[in-house]
Amino acid sequence: MTQTVTVETKVLKQILERLDELTQEVRVLKESLFEKEPTYGSGEWWEWSDKKAIEAHRKGEYLEISTPEELKKIFKA
Repeated sequence: MTQTVTVETKVLKQILERLDELTQEVRVLKESLFEKEPTYGSGEWWEWSDKKAIEAHRKGEYLEISTPEELKKIFKA
């Protein structure tokens, strides 16, 4: 059983453009879900580590330490 569907060129281009966008979105999602840590100490690892630290800082995921006493408390905990 064979069927033929006719689609305007303009509509086909829109479909293909959207598929390209979705492909990119899926790629980014997969990278974030299944990201692997590069080999520790390598140049690639340092770039990855810096990126993670900057992202965490932007999200407010850090701890401010103002005094040596505060630092000591953290290490004793």
